[in-house]
Amino acid sequence: MRKPLVLVKTLILFSITAFSATIALADSAGTCSIRAGQTDEKMSFSSERGHCVAGRNCHEGSSDMLWSRWSGITAQDLEHEGAAVDARMKADSGEMRCVGTVHDAAMRGTYSFTPDEEFVKRMQAMGFDDLTPDRLQGYAMLDVTTEWVKQMKDAGVTEMTTQNVMGLRALKVGPAYVKAMSAAGYPELRAQKLTSMKAVGVSPEKVQAIRAMGYSPTQEELIQMSVFKIDAPFVEKMKAHGFKNLTIAQLVKIKVFKLDE
Repeated sequence: MRKPLVLVKTLILFSITAFSATIALADSAGTCSIRAGQTDEKMSFSSERGHCVAGRNCHEGSSDMLWSRWSGITAQDLEHEGAAVDARMKADSGEMRCVGTVHDAAMRGTYSFTPDEEFVKRMQAMGFDDLTPDRLQGYAMLDVTTEWVKQMKDAGVTEMTTQNVMGLRALKVGPAYVKAMSAAGYPELRAQKLTSMKAVGVSPEKVQAIRAMGYSPTQEELIQMSVFKIDAPFVEKMKAHGFKNLTIAQLVKIKVFKLDE
């Protein structure tokens, strides 16, 4: 039954890559743009560096970010053609900066990222290394703070690494989720396992709903049931077709081979 694991890893990789795509090296020349986002509270930020030729050596990406995280720019500034803007986003891991002018309701300019040396020292003191400028900018985009890292460790999360911190943060795995899953009977709090569960929508509420159906799933079974959307209506549908007292493994097989169709 490898399919759930493969899908989970794909989802996690996609989530991390989606944020990592916006990363630019601190010592490289880059360009950036800011325009209105899909909601009033958010902007659409994009950056690019490198000499992109024939689709190679391209480092670009975009992300929706809260206006409130930035200083030196507001949504109203985009209404003023030719306005000079020095937009900055100060994060625990460093400062992102986009300096340019407004044209056609978008601000375009040069981009830079300055790592915070004190953040690096605090992270190293907690056992994290390989804190490259690329990774530090990823932390800035995701708002990874040393306080959040400490809270995760205090909540009992183990095997946290410089890399999987980004996956945890990207999927919004916080201390509250960790403690709730532990209270729900799943005390194994390895970072990668928590990320795998959150990536497919496993939650304490879902655990309660599954137990109400008469099942006591393992962590891996929780992931499988979430991946294949095995819920109360599906179980009742199977019972209506005469399939009673099915195990989780049997329910998963029915979904995998589409025997319910």
